[in-house]
Order: sequence, then C-alpha cells, then structure tokens
Amino acid sequence: MSTEFAPIAASDRIHVLDVVRGFALLGIFMMNVEFFNRPLGEIDLGLPAGATGADHWVGWFVYVFVRGKFWTMFSLLFGMGFAVMLGRAEQAGRAFFGPYVRRTLALAVFGALHAICIWSGDILFSYALAAAVLMIVYYTRPNALLPIAGICLGVAALFAALSKVMAGSPPWQPFAVIAVPLLVLWAVAASLRRWPITGLRNAGLALYLIPFLMMTVGGFVQMKQPPEPERDRIAQAAADTPAKQEVLAKRVKQREEMRQEHAASVLEEGRVMQGDSYVEAVTLRARDFLKHMGMNLEFSIIVLGMFLLGAWFIRSGVMAHPDQHLPLFRKLTWFGLPIGLGMSLVSAGIATTHVRGVNDGAYQLALGLMMLGNLPACLGYVGALVLLWHGRARARLAPLAMAGRMALTNYIGQSLIGTLFFYGYGLDHWGMGRAWQLVFVIVVFALQIALSQWWLARFRYGPLEWIWRWATYGERPAMRLVGS
Repeated sequence: MSTEFAPIAASDRIHVLDVVRGFALLGIFMMNVEFFNRPLGEIDLGLPAGATGADHWVGWFVYVFVRGKFWTMFSLLFGMGFAVMLGRAEQAGRAFFGPYVRRTLALAVFGALHAICIWSGDILFSYALAAAVLMIVYYTRPNALLPIAGICLGVAALFAALSKVMAGSPPWQPFAVIAVPLLVLWAVAASLRRWPITGLRNAGLALYLIPFLMMTVGGFVQMKQPPEPERDRIAQAAADTPAKQEVLAKRVKQREEMRQEHAASVLEEGRVMQGDSYVEAVTLRARDFLKHMGMNLEFSIIVLGMFLLGAWFIRSGVMAHPDQHLPLFRKLTWFGLPIGLGMSLVSAGIATTHVRGVNDGAYQLALGLMMLGNLPACLGYVGALVLLWHGRARARLAPLAMAGRMALTNYIGQSLIGTLFFYGYGLDHWGMGRAWQLVFVIVVFALQIALSQWWLARFRYGPLEWIWRWATYGERPAMRLVGS
C-alpha cells in the first residue's frame, strides 16, 4: 500500500460532500446574482424597498431560504476538507503543514484575483485568512498566545488611562483589537488540546453563535430606545456643559460624515459598474479590497467557527461514514430546518429592509435572528441531502455532485459570467428584476452542471482545481482520464 501524500483518488471521495458542494454553489449563486445588479455597498440594507410583485416575492424567498445559509455551508465544507486532508496525512505518515500552507496561499491568490479582477463580493480570500488562523490554532501552543494577549491588554489599558490625563497620548484601540482575537484563539487552542474532538464542535459553535447572539441582543435593546435623531436631541438637551455639547456635536457630525461617505461610495460603485471601463472597475475593486481587509480579518474569525464545526463532522466520523450516522442526520433535518427557517421567517416579519435612522434596532434584531438561524438551517439542509443521497434520490442528486467536484471553477465561473452579462463593460443588463435574476441563475447553473459532466468525463479535475492541487502538492497532477 502506498503511503504517498497526494490528491485523493476518485474511489476514495466522500461523494455526498460533492452533492452538498453543488447545492451550496446553487444557493450562493442565488444570493450573489442580486449584487451583480446592485452595488455591493448596499448589502447591509437588506431587500430593496421598492420591489413589488414577483420581484418582491423572489427577494423574500431568497431572504428566508437562501441568505446566509450557503456561505455557512461552503465554510462547513472547507473545514471538512481540512480534516480529510489532515487525516490522510496522518495515515500516510507525511507532513501536513507545508502542503496546507501552500494550499492556503494559492487560495488567497485565487481570492485576491477574483475580488480585484472579477467581482468584489469574493469570499475565497476570507476563507484563506480563516485557514491561516486555523493553522495558528492547531500548531501554536496556547501558552504562547496568552502572554502576548496580556501584554497587548496591558498596553491598551495604560494608553487609555493616559488619554484621560494627557493630550496626544498614543491610541489604545489598536492594542485592544489585537488582544481580543488573541484571547479568543488562546481559548480555542486550549479547548482543542484538552478535547480534541468535542472541542472542535463546541469551539466552532461558540465562535459562530456568540457574535450574532450579541447582535440580536443589541438590536432588541436598541428597539426599546427612541430613534437615533430623537436620542441625539435628548442627549443634546441633557449636555449641561459646553464641553459635553461639543463632544456630542462632534460625534453626531462624524456619524453623518460616515453615512455620507458610504452613500457616495455606493453611488460611485453603481456608476463604475454600469460604465464601460473595465480598468476603472478593476481600480475601484482593488481599492475596496485593501479598504475592507480589516473586515475580512474580523469575518475570518466567524468563518473559523464553521471550519472547526466542519472538521468535527469528519474527525468524529459523522461525515466520513455518513451511512453509519443517519439517525443524527434525521435529527439535523427535522430540528434544524424548522428552527433555522422559522427564525428566518420571524426575521422577515420584523424587517427585511434597513432604513437608517428609522428602524436601526429592528433591522439589527431581524438580522441577528436570521444569522442565528442560518446555522441550524444550514445543518438541516446538509442533513436532508445526506438522507436523500442514502435514500431513493441518489440518481437525481448525482448531477449536483458533478458541479460540486468543480466547485472552485464553477464559483469563479459564476462571477465571471454574471459580471460580463450584467456590468456595463460587458452586455450591460444591470438592474434586472429579482424574478428574472432567478431564471438567469437556473439557466446558467444548468449549463454549469452539463459542462461539469462533459469535462469530468474526460479530465480528473476542473481547471482551477487542477492548478490548486499542483500548487498544494508541488507536483503537476495527471489531468486526462485514461482512455479519454
């Protein structure tokens, strides 16, 4: 038996994972297509306020059944892939760190090129960041993280104290921003070493759920308060000294300037993407890519939670041998879908559109509930697919597996087709209604399935998957199937 650590053979694949990948691709496309037709800067506004008829109902359907359920599923799958690769390295007695670092760097390159050259809604770069953090958690001793976090917290506390008594003191916030993630990573690393299997599940759930639980509670509290303009007036009236009034006025001005800056960036994005200059679009995307790097780092911690949960599914044997754990998948389906989709329905009943200064608290509460519900809904979808695959629907789901085996190629292909079809430097169909967007997705995805089947009948990997494996293992893998 060969102990070489190399790309997985087709006979050793967990085929239901390819089905889940294909289903996740469809869901991601249904969500992304809206922002091939609308500035990505409006993603925090929810559904367009003016949608009516079929466009409204399709938007509502995507909000409840799709939004947030499929990037979580894709993240779960990346965690499973990490665990599969780690397990095979352990079985072969080969090094894992080097190939996985190369794999992560290649993914970062794919993500950066996708974000800058094709579409700024890329998630691959965030996955690469989360994969790098995952390696820190796995390979760094917890006791090495804690002192660094403690030093950063101490410096932050010192500078915060100095800022109260001395003008021009160094800012304390950057040190706090570094310390908090380090403390989180220390807690995760420590739990994984103490509980190698259950720690994956528990840490993953905590990293995902806690931020959105805080968002939900914050939205509920904010709903109990007057609208923001009224709060500003009350605070202004309560400010009993000129210094307090000046501080409050400065805070209000800064908030308004941020809103104006955001509105201007949304207008600019819409203008550029409807324009006919690809160079201008790339320039804008490159600027936004650097501008949003901090947000990508924050998001990577949440993605890390899904990675860890995905790794648990493999390391525990649940997804490595799904046929032996069908009762668990039934529970995920019958509990996850009603709970997750039920929370999304409640969210849609509270607010699907954010009107700043009017329903800030309500929308935050709605968004928090939806994000909390995305996890059980995602697991419910996965459970349902596993049950169908091990039931009578295997033949019907097999085409999804073909698309899933070429997930990277198809994901970037969707962005390439979508932007060239909708943007001004392409065919200029910007602003298509939500209902027709859904038709577009179904047609393109059907073509992707057909092309994936044709390609994989002749080649071992999709084009980008082949490059990714070459970068990972340092050797060019065979591409053509024998006899093709």
